[in-house]
Amino acid sequence: MLVAMGCYVLNDACVKLTTHNLPPGQVLAVRGVFASVLLLAIARGAWRGWEPALRPIVGVRCALEVTTALASVLALTFAPLATVSTLMMAAPLMIAVTAMVLGWEPWSKGRLIATAAGFIGVLLVIRPAMGFDVAFAGHAWALVCAASLAARDLVTRRIPAAVPSATIAVATTIAVCMAGGLLGVSEQWASPGASEVAALAAAAGCAALGNYALIAACRGVDLSVVTPFRYSLILWAMLLGYAIWGDVPQPIAAVGVVMIVVAGAFTIQSARRA
Repeated sequence: MLVAMGCYVLNDACVKLTTHNLPPGQVLAVRGVFASVLLLAIARGAWRGWEPALRPIVGVRCALEVTTALASVLALTFAPLATVSTLMMAAPLMIAVTAMVLGWEPWSKGRLIATAAGFIGVLLVIRPAMGFDVAFAGHAWALVCAASLAARDLVTRRIPAAVPSATIAVATTIAVCMAGGLLGVSEQWASPGASEVAALAAAAGCAALGNYALIAACRGVDLSVVTPFRYSLILWAMLLGYAIWGDVPQPIAAVGVVMIVVAGAFTIQSARRA
């Protein structure tokens, strides 16, 4: 999970460097081509054919991967890297609530209170730019991405162990690439420069490795064990956001970040004790 989070932050930073010149579908398609080639090369020894990838639950995960990737690109287009990364960390809170609703984990008043506090933290992160403007659009897409992330991880947990992680990773990566190509029908694609191609190639490498690591992290283990390591993403996003774009979170947003992290850590520890 630590490797996955580090790869995702680098992927997001590279993608953000291209979003002002390239439309979302083109970003997904070009990055997807690089990622598919890389993953096929990495997973060649573990490949077991397409039959395991044709299971309905793998198709559901592919669909959630597409919505996650698209929402992420749109969020990064309109909002700072650190803000998007922080709002995505609402996903563990959504996972905790969903797991209790589905009966996978016991109900806990303390966890519910902590989750509510975490969502208040989300509102504090959004509040500095409250209003129907460009930043609001970025925040909205980041929350859509968080919901999709939560659903994706819950679905990954239910995929049978007989389906290799390599198969899931390749199938979802190709699905995102194809979705980008289909979205391109309604877009005006631009001719990418060398720097943009390099950034998307780097993003592809990071995304492919991150997806592979995340799938491996979520399988055969209680999500409450690996979820705490997600929060390393916020620190790296803040450091990269400051180093590349000079982004500095406002004080009230910083309070929101702390509330999200503390709430997430509490719900995770409560689940492990239960």
